[in-house]
Amino acid sequence: MKFSGLARVAFVVGVLGTMLIDVALWNHGQGEMAKQYQSRADKLYDSSRDMLIQHRIMMDALRSFFNASDEVTNAEFTLFAKDLLKIKSAIAFTLGADLKPKYISDPEFYDVINSGRVHTELNDNITYEVEDFATIVISIDEPKQPYLVYAVSHKRLQRKIEENIDVCERFTLGDRTLSNLECQRHEGRFLASLLGFHSEQFVDLPEYNTSYRLSVDYMPTKKEMLEIAQILVVFTLFGLTFSLLVSLMIQNRTDKEKQRIESNSKLALLSTLNHEIRTPINAVLGYANMLKAQACCSISGKNTLDKIIWSANLLNSVAQNTLTYSKASSGTLKLHYEEINFPQLLHNIDDYYRAFSHTHKKHLEMEFSGDIPEFIQLDDTKFFQLTTNFLNNAFKYSSGDLVIFNVKVSPLPHHLVDTSERGKKPLDGFVRVAVKDFGKGMSKASMEAITKPFTTDLKSSLALKSGIGIGLYTCKKVIESVGGSIRIRSRKNQGTLVIFQFPFRLTNMSHGQESVVDPMAKQYHPSVSVTEAKETQQLATNARIYQSNVTNRKQVLLVDDNLFNLEVCKSMLESDGYIVTTAKDRRESIRALNNIYAEAQEASEAPSLIVLMDYMLDETDGLTLISSLRSLGFHQPKYFILSANCKDEIPKSALFPEITFLQKPLDIKTIRALNDPSFLKLF
Repeated sequence: MKFSGLARVAFVVGVLGTMLIDVALWNHGQGEMAKQYQSRADKLYDSSRDMLIQHRIMMDALRSFFNASDEVTNAEFTLFAKDLLKIKSAIAFTLGADLKPKYISDPEFYDVINSGRVHTELNDNITYEVEDFATIVISIDEPKQPYLVYAVSHKRLQRKIEENIDVCERFTLGDRTLSNLECQRHEGRFLASLLGFHSEQFVDLPEYNTSYRLSVDYMPTKKEMLEIAQILVVFTLFGLTFSLLVSLMIQNRTDKEKQRIESNSKLALLSTLNHEIRTPINAVLGYANMLKAQACCSISGKNTLDKIIWSANLLNSVAQNTLTYSKASSGTLKLHYEEINFPQLLHNIDDYYRAFSHTHKKHLEMEFSGDIPEFIQLDDTKFFQLTTNFLNNAFKYSSGDLVIFNVKVSPLPHHLVDTSERGKKPLDGFVRVAVKDFGKGMSKASMEAITKPFTTDLKSSLALKSGIGIGLYTCKKVIESVGGSIRIRSRKNQGTLVIFQFPFRLTNMSHGQESVVDPMAKQYHPSVSVTEAKETQQLATNARIYQSNVTNRKQVLLVDDNLFNLEVCKSMLESDGYIVTTAKDRRESIRALNNIYAEAQEASEAPSLIVLMDYMLDETDGLTLISSLRSLGFHQPKYFILSANCKDEIPKSALFPEITFLQKPLDIKTIRALNDPSFLKLF
């Protein structure tokens, strides 16, 4: 995985933070150990100080013994000194004028003392060295014996030092240093020495011409080192893991944001392409219908026009499939429920394929299982797209001459439906659609197209002629993303059966008042949004002028920057009885509206005015232009937006609930229905 700069920075910061925490823990551990072992060192210093005081007391006592007596005999000295020094295992002896030992406190050490050596220093001070003893030479007031030597056994000092375990103690007196066994264990422990503790104390005794140094060293035990290492390892692993998780979270968020931007950019591009494709499609369909309506062609020419219209509608379906595929892949696909005349929607589908069935020399047979409610809430755009996609496949790839289109409305059981909490429950049931053809069936490669995009059967001559392999995959993604289901059954030389379920909601009317009809028993109004129809009716009701003098004069202001669309839409509207004025931009729109209302005022009549506006214009967009017109006082017209995209795909469309949004290509029946007072009275 390649990390972004921000994720790397987060990881580095986390690692540095972990290192700082480790350093802080290390310093804290050292500090705690220093406090603990400084206390132990202080106790050793106190013990050493007590021992020194006791020796000083004895040395002062011996010196006072000589100073207080005129003459001390050997027997007196031996008796006094032996009992005094026995406690501390020290000996004392005097040096004569010849610097030879005279009186000895303990005769047992006579040979050891006599083997000693006298040294005279530069300052005329003398020292007396005795093997395995530390000696201090003291001047006394005794002419024949001017010096008193106080000797402490090294063995006694060594035993005293060995009593202190877990610490390395070194005692230096003169040029001799004594240490315990713990000091030997400290050698070679470099890592432990990093957490080691060292303390020393120097004591100078100028009155006795001597000094000593006591040092204390401590190194943590292996157990303590293991505990410290465990703590550091745990915190280090935790810090690194946390840093990595934060980096992954940031990277994941960065990737999602990048994907979102790329997805939005892709969707924006596809939406623009969709609009650009549907604009000429609108012109092609318009011109083809104009020629067909003029009855200027032979039967062969009309067949050609039917094929043109079919191909244009198929191209329109491909454009919509591509956009829907991108939404399904990016996870931004949503259902937008609107109240529709469901039988009329089915009638339109049947009429659409019945009119062009001879193009493929195939017949569509529509069947209905059970009762069909007249009005339901449904995302008719996606339902129409899914249904026509499967029907197109049946017409295009099936070798049979019959395609069966079966529809069944299956409400959920009553105990699962609670109409009092409609806002909380997602659906009231499913519309079950089955498309059956009687061709050669689907190959294994073709069946994979439902789970893998861009998959086609390369061995099929039909697949090589057309298709990019996203139709079935898009349908599956759409159906599953909205809670529906799809099944495909295909047998060789017997045909293919596609069954899918699409969610719907019941209308806001009470269930007892909903009508159940035979979908093919009568002609129905085109499928339109009931909500939009009511909003249009409310807008007309709230008009500030001309409410009491409405005539049959129907006028349309058509705003589009595409001359072909202007010509086609104008012709379609005029053929339906509308008086059409065209405009390309804001300036022409304002001028046209002023002229329309000026003429109406002179004629003392109120025009039934519609403003039909393309969403994407050169200088602005349709919603912005409508807001501008309203700010100038043009509130009376019924405003329509014509776009290649659904209402929910248009930015800020929710801020304009009173505007009716229509999808390209323009359907004149929808315009007629939305402005038919008898149609509006149904709601």
